[in-house]
Amino acid sequence: MSSTATNCELITLGETMWRLSPPGQHQRLEATNSLDIQVGGAESNVAVAVARLGKQVAWWSRLPDNPLGRHVAQTIHAHGVNTANVCWAEGRLGTYFVEFGNAPRPTQVIYDRAHSAASQMQPNDFPWEQLLGAKWLHLTGITPALSQSCLQTVRCAFTEANKAGISISFDLNYRAKLWTPAQAAPILDELAGQASIVIAAQRDIKTLFGIEGELETVLHQLHSRWNGATIVITQSAKGASSFDGHNTYHVPAFHIQNPITIGAGDSFDAGLLCALLDNKPLPDALTYGNALAALKLTMPGDIALVTRHEIENLLQQNPTTLLR
Repeated sequence: MSSTATNCELITLGETMWRLSPPGQHQRLEATNSLDIQVGGAESNVAVAVARLGKQVAWWSRLPDNPLGRHVAQTIHAHGVNTANVCWAEGRLGTYFVEFGNAPRPTQVIYDRAHSAASQMQPNDFPWEQLLGAKWLHLTGITPALSQSCLQTVRCAFTEANKAGISISFDLNYRAKLWTPAQAAPILDELAGQASIVIAAQRDIKTLFGIEGELETVLHQLHSRWNGATIVITQSAKGASSFDGHNTYHVPAFHIQNPITIGAGDSFDAGLLCALLDNKPLPDALTYGNALAALKLTMPGDIALVTRHEIENLLQQNPTTLLR
């Protein structure tokens, strides 16, 4: 583990895995003879997308010191993300398998991540003093679901970031295959109460906390519940809404035909955070997040291979099918 100062605008922390899926659009796993490899993880997806938009970004994690772990680190670093503080260790790389469906057959995800190197991360794996040189820390509710040591690491991250006085965004990112609502709700409740911005899908708010009703009321309720955090609720094709303690905003989504949905939420987070780092007002940041998510919906893989020019082009409502 390096102690070299990062001076990063954004730091993310979490597990990244190999994503294995049959070639082609709708091949079944049980019928395939080969698998395509992609690199995917919520926090690294955000890191890569923000780095590609010109920000100084670091990704912290724990990887196995073997060719698979090095492939993950090299892939993320190739997009301009600082990976100097990855903790190299014994263990295995988590994987997950994706079988893409087509309605009425849904896309299926099968995880094989138990006992991965990342699931054994510890608070002392990372140089928390480097948060003093950062502007923002981004965390998700996936990491604390992996193990008790991961939960303690995320708790430490919140504590150290708040001591450093930097902003913290927390995406609840509830994963039913990792824990039940009864297991997740008290922990995510605790962590969300320490964040500057909490991002959540509307369906997860209902599943975890039983909160539903008029969206503006829900936003206000969560703002009070989580100690004055800015609340952002995403609604898939309906767009995103937010309450910052003063104003409520709703920004519609961009319409995309035949969307490829994996990674869209991470792309929204990335666009939102990049815009906030650019000091854009919250409604503009929501729009920027929706634009990046829309562009991600047009491409396979977990990583949003998007440029600022493409986002600005979409924001100007000037989409085109041919560039010469």
